[in-house]
Amino acid sequence: MALPLLEPCQPTPLPGTLASTSPAVARMLRRWNFKEGSGLGPRGKGIVAPVQAVLQQNQHTGIGYSQKAAYENGLPDKPPVVQEEWRRRCEDLCRVLALEVECCEKTIAMLRDMMEEDDSSVEAADALAAIMESKKVFKEERTPGMWKATLPSSTRKYIVEKVIKPAMAAEAQEWKPSWDPDCHHWLRPWIPLIGHLPEDLYDTVESKILSRADECDYHDVVSPWKDYMHPTQWNTFTRRHILPMLTRLVRELMLTPPKQIDPSLQTAMLWAPLVPVPDVVSILEEELFFDRYEDSLRHWMQSGGKPPLSEAVAWCTGWKNFFTPELLAQERVLARLDAVMALVDGEAYLGVGSQKSAQALLVDCMHRLVQVAL
Repeated sequence: MALPLLEPCQPTPLPGTLASTSPAVARMLRRWNFKEGSGLGPRGKGIVAPVQAVLQQNQHTGIGYSQKAAYENGLPDKPPVVQEEWRRRCEDLCRVLALEVECCEKTIAMLRDMMEEDDSSVEAADALAAIMESKKVFKEERTPGMWKATLPSSTRKYIVEKVIKPAMAAEAQEWKPSWDPDCHHWLRPWIPLIGHLPEDLYDTVESKILSRADECDYHDVVSPWKDYMHPTQWNTFTRRHILPMLTRLVRELMLTPPKQIDPSLQTAMLWAPLVPVPDVVSILEEELFFDRYEDSLRHWMQSGGKPPLSEAVAWCTGWKNFFTPELLAQERVLARLDAVMALVDGEAYLGVGSQKSAQALLVDCMHRLVQVAL
């Protein structure tokens, strides 16, 4: 008996491709020179995946409605939003492929310009021919790294040493971080071929980055370099500049319940993903953050105007929400934060006359801290 023919499955378009939009939207994006795989906006740093509709729990509310926190204590009432893994991978893949396409096209354009200036350049002609062949393979199999892998090693060396690096050295001198913080023009397009910032340009880049140290866009200028620098270069930069700044922020932090005014920890957590997690944990411990945090809470709860339990819990929850998911995954950090929350519960027990229960709870907290220390 003949089996019925099955319709072939159509793959779901990846976010950031014109195939994932309507024809009208695709035409509009083409008129605006949109590149598939890149984000929205003039620098291509906006969202790649479309915004998902969210059903409001309250059917009588409109666009922009959000439930206010129970206490205006200057702390976040929600933990940091963790991007869905599948969405993050799709966006990363789209950006990598788009960057490789851009690198390929810019390399072809530069080689053609060189040949127009000197049509006797055999090396430039050979490199251009090799790139055109690799481009055909890349179109058939769009896998990250495929384009570079199909280039002969001699072609890669010629392009990097004779074409890209001389152009980068000149443009690095003219680079202004305030205009091009993510190096969209002179470095980023070449990452698929060169891999990271050339060592002989590190000092120039470091001095230009530090020229923005006192500006509000300093984090935006620094953050792309975690991907653009070699791990050794990035380690040098963080040890010289980021870790001392985090240490100063934590050291000078003023804890002021019932309302937090000083945003130093919030600023520190903004920078925390740029450095190794153990280094951040060491700074928090060496600068006695957890001890000061516990002391300020204890003083607040034992003062004359003792806060309600719900307000104290909201205070502790707000501080915990400041911490990045990577820090909360550290047992030492989570144990200290949970111990302070248990202190709030202990004070609540004392308030209703259950001294024994409170003491048992505090003993349990101390036992957990000793286990972490060991």
